[in-house]
Amino acid sequence: MRVLLLHNTQHDLPAVESMLASSGYTVRSVPVNALTLQAEVDHWNPDLILIASDDAARDVMEQVCVVSQFRERPIVVFTEDDDPVAMRSAMQARVSAYVVAGLSPKRLRTVIDVALERFRHDQDQYAQLLDARRQANRERVIAQAKALLRRQGLSESDAYAQLRSQAMRDRCTISEIAERLLAGA
Repeated sequence: MRVLLLHNTQHDLPAVESMLASSGYTVRSVPVNALTLQAEVDHWNPDLILIASDDAARDVMEQVCVVSQFRERPIVVFTEDDDPVAMRSAMQARVSAYVVAGLSPKRLRTVIDVALERFRHDQDQYAQLLDARRQANRERVIAQAKALLRRQGLSESDAYAQLRSQAMRDRCTISEIAERLLAGA
């Protein structure tokens, strides 16, 4: 796993880098900088972003959010900043773990494992939410198409049967037929 370690801290970074390397991670360690963050992520294409910063700067959190917009990845923040506003910014940036006063090489592997699991869980939840929204949209479109056909004098069951038989003839879904019908209305 490729880890981009962005740092702005007084902690023992060589020990952190060593711990990551001994855990099997390939590490690129660079000073945290909101202006160059995008370029670093694009160049390195990490599987995990680890931020070790004494101050969880808002501009860095905003840039992390922008960077993760098109390719989400787990993000772990170790900081000394227990400011609720900084924590909120981190959560809005979809940070998987926000650890205050806890950058310890001994705890690092466990925190990363939990963050990876949280990230996977969040991704699964998001996928389920998208599926539910798509299904609700399909049902809404079918209901609208049936309503259009009912206004033309069909019963609800006949309207659905007409949509279904057209879908079978065209070898597509009922919602696709419903969308076509609504687009042509």
